[in-house]
Amino acid sequence: MVDVCNHHAETEYANLLFKRVADPNAFLYNAMIRAYKHNKVYVLAITVYKQMLGHSHACADAGLLNEGLKYFESMKRDDNIEPGVEHYGCLVNLLGLSGCLDQALELIKKMPMKPDSAIWGLLLSSCRSHGNLKIAAIAMEHLLELEPDTGNYVLLSNLYADLGKWDGVSRMRKLMSSKYMNKTPGCSSIEVDSMVQEFASGDDSKPFSKAIYRVLKLLVMHHRAEWMMISWKLWFMA
Repeated sequence: MVDVCNHHAETEYANLLFKRVADPNAFLYNAMIRAYKHNKVYVLAITVYKQMLGHSHACADAGLLNEGLKYFESMKRDDNIEPGVEHYGCLVNLLGLSGCLDQALELIKKMPMKPDSAIWGLLLSSCRSHGNLKIAAIAMEHLLELEPDTGNYVLLSNLYADLGKWDGVSRMRKLMSSKYMNKTPGCSSIEVDSMVQEFASGDDSKPFSKAIYRVLKLLVMHHRAEWMMISWKLWFMA
């Protein structure tokens, strides 16, 4: 329907149909881009193109990686638009989703601007998905130069764990310890009598910590006892 409307220069109606699709695929994106370019509505063609790059799995899932690459190349060649770092990020993500990690790395190396941490983070995440330790190490090296924080060490540690390389996990943990890094502990808060109390994982600095933990243990024991009673009743009823 979108293609038919576009063929008859009914781009507005085609756009309405396009917007009603919750999860458009690459074929729909291509139809809209072709229509806008054919009718010389270049601004809207570029807008839809950017949406498609941001929606990278539309190309990857449909096996249309070449389509994504073609549109990326056409930005400068046909529309005289210089791709920005966000466009390169979308293409790195697209290549990563498709498993073309060597290609993604080469693209990053050829970027006219310095790749930021988001670019290297995308590559590292793709390496984890596809189990590529070689390129993951390269991405990690650049990422830690830009952002030497705990999350990046944890990401590589998880990659080693996914591949069953526990020596690598241990090495990452030791590196984190040597750099005095720790994962940010989880915390929760509760309001009692108009006062907000915050509790962090493993925190015993509160003045009533011991009493609080005693009550928590009693609650846990009570919950377990109730569950055992329910289990016994169900067993006798069976």
